[in-house]
Amino acid sequence: MKNTITALSITIASVFAFPAQAELIQHTDQIAEVQFTGSSYELGKHLGDVAKDQILDSIDRFNNMLGVMLPGLNVISLSKSFDSQNIYGKLQKSSPDAAAYIGGLAEALNRDPNLLLAVGMSDEAILESQRNGGMGFLQSDKPAYNPSEPAKCTVMGMSDKQGKAWAQANFDYMGINYEGLIVLNHTDTDGNRRVIQTWAGLIPYGGVSKGGQALLMNTMADEGTARQNVQGEILADDATPSFYLSWEAYNIIQPKELIDIFQNHDSYTAFFAYTVVDAHQAVLNIENNFGGKVNYASLDKQAHANHSLFVDKDFVNHSFAAHSLERQKAADTFIASASIDTPKSVSQQFAEDKPLWKGRGEMMGTVTSTYFEINGTEVDMFIKTDSTHPEVHIKNY
Repeated sequence: MKNTITALSITIASVFAFPAQAELIQHTDQIAEVQFTGSSYELGKHLGDVAKDQILDSIDRFNNMLGVMLPGLNVISLSKSFDSQNIYGKLQKSSPDAAAYIGGLAEALNRDPNLLLAVGMSDEAILESQRNGGMGFLQSDKPAYNPSEPAKCTVMGMSDKQGKAWAQANFDYMGINYEGLIVLNHTDTDGNRRVIQTWAGLIPYGGVSKGGQALLMNTMADEGTARQNVQGEILADDATPSFYLSWEAYNIIQPKELIDIFQNHDSYTAFFAYTVVDAHQAVLNIENNFGGKVNYASLDKQAHANHSLFVDKDFVNHSFAAHSLERQKAADTFIASASIDTPKSVSQQFAEDKPLWKGRGEMMGTVTSTYFEINGTEVDMFIKTDSTHPEVHIKNY
């Protein structure tokens, strides 16, 4: 199969390098699951050892995509910017756990940690392109695009607060992300388990926290635009690397811990929203806004597209962020009429229809659509890519 990790390589690596538990399940030629027990550093080192060719190929494809977005933009130039701002050093201070993972991965791949972060913090790269007149992920004006199609994520979830919940998330991103998806099913040295959906082990985009909550992640397109409109710096001296938010979210045991994680720092290099679905609590929506404000709300059911639910902006119109307003309205309407007993098939069908579903265009498209079934702290994830690949079932128990 193209760009897959071989089961043999991971078995050999497990026996000789990591006698503690490590296993690969190659679900499809697009999605691999790495089950691993050990420290975050060991997880990164192990993944780099067994998936080196695949990850380096993914970095090359990311590099080529940057050149299409903005001529002259590339991974090396971005990593130099990350070096000059000591992004990895800042990550070591804000999230030693995330830095340990990146450090182990960098050692195995023989690449600088800042180069890996320049890929893993892809929103910053796209915003850099957009700021300099290149193509941003908000735009749909290249020949490969259909401007009428949505091209960004939409998420939603609900809980009965008595032990049962469900959630649905569309991850819409760059065409390079269609291949090389690696799910990290990681048990740490304390016995806590988290499941992290990633692209190439570098871009976390959703999964299950250590506390058994479904984590649905979105990019805040309007906050990046608000910063751009006042010519704000992306890699500002006082900004915490966004990989801190991308990684630390999965370490929570209770949803309220994510509020503290967001509020720990005044400024970030990118803006994210999380929808946290706990079977015993209300659904938490949280977002960091340009200017340092963190907004959040807890309700029985919630949905989120790519603009703030708390701060209105005059530039967020019908066409903004691949019709974020239209997708938000559709998701709000669906979740309002849905119940805790709404079948998985109905939720999945909605996620695979317009205006949420993008398909797989050359430049942008729907990478995965994931349904989460939550019973207590046991979470089943059902991941779909396209019509030619079967559904992938991954669980945290």
